[in-house]
Order: sequence, then structure tokens, then C-alpha cells
Amino acid sequence: MGLYEKLCEQKASGEIINHQNLSDEELKQLFIEEEKTDETIAKLFDVKKSKITYRRRKLGMTIRDSIVDEFLQVKSKEAKELNLQVKNEILNLDNINIISKAVTHFAFRNGPVEGMHAHPNNQLSEEDMKLLNKFMVNRLAYVFTLIIEERWIEFDILVRKIYGVYGHNWDDAEPDDGDIRETVKMIMKINNKKRTRK
Repeated sequence: MGLYEKLCEQKASGEIINHQNLSDEELKQLFIEEEKTDETIAKLFDVKKSKITYRRRKLGMTIRDSIVDEFLQVKSKEAKELNLQVKNEILNLDNINIISKAVTHFAFRNGPVEGMHAHPNNQLSEEDMKLLNKFMVNRLAYVFTLIIEERWIEFDILVRKIYGVYGHNWDDAEPDDGDIRETVKMIMKINNKKRTRK
């Protein structure tokens, strides 16, 4: 059951629901995830549509944002088709070099190691960095080759049989997009504005 249905049930049971008690996250869920219009939300809370529109805009939630979020969450048919098209374009062996270098920069070079390298005491020399970068790029090239060629047996052996025994005392992995998602949203908004002007 979605948030909108839950609130409708509360209202139907005689409970007084107040739009001021609605958190920003809940408003975002109603507007973006559950795709409820300002008018629908306003009727639910028995307030003027302008109150909901004002609050939503104040939070920076726009219809364009909802479209961008829908694409990023790959919900619509169009988004699924585009996602598959991009997958087929990027995931091929011709792109192994660029993929490996980009992911090395994203996951390694632009992290704490950069601070070690730039440290005044020169903890990592230029030669050290070249060696580490080359090692990371080559290893990632192998991993992405397995993924592109769908060599899942080899990938499973790499992940669970060989290296799965290491790192048990490490902190659990927490996906960190490095603000890539915000960059994607910004690019999509810019492209959308360009298309609208034409």
C-alpha cells in the first residue's frame, strides 16, 4: 500500500490529517514516486491547490524533477528502452579501456589516495601512482571483460571462491555515487531545456 492510500484510509476512518504534518520526504513520495498531482494532494488534505504547489516549489520539486527521477529509476517503458540502449552501447569490448580508466578514477584515484599523493611529505611518489593506476585499470579491465562477455562462472569464482575469503573484517559496502546522480539530473535538465527551445 502506498502512502496516498494509507492517508486516504486514515481520513476515511475519521482521523484528521493535516498537510503541515506531512514531511518533505512524504511530499516527495506522493508527488514524484506515487505521481499524485498537487490537486489530488490538496483534496486529500482539504486545502487549496496553491498551498501544495507553493510548498513543493519551495522544496525545489518540479514536474521536470519527477520525469528525471522516473528515468533514473527506470520505471517507464521509455526509460527501460533507453536504459537497455545505453547498456548495449557502453558495455562492449571496444570500450574496455575507457570504462576501466573511468571507474579507476571514480573508485580509486579521486579518493583518499589522491590526498596521500598530494601530501607535502609525498607519501606516494609519481612512480607509485603510475604503478597503482596501471594495476587498477588492468584489473578492472578484466572484471568488466567478464561482465561484458557474460562469463559468470569465472566472475563467480573471482568473487566467491578466490577473493570471497578476504575482507570479512572490513566495514560493509555502502554504495556511494560520488554525486554522479546529481550530475546526471543536471545534464538531463540541461538537455531537456535545449530540446524545448528547438
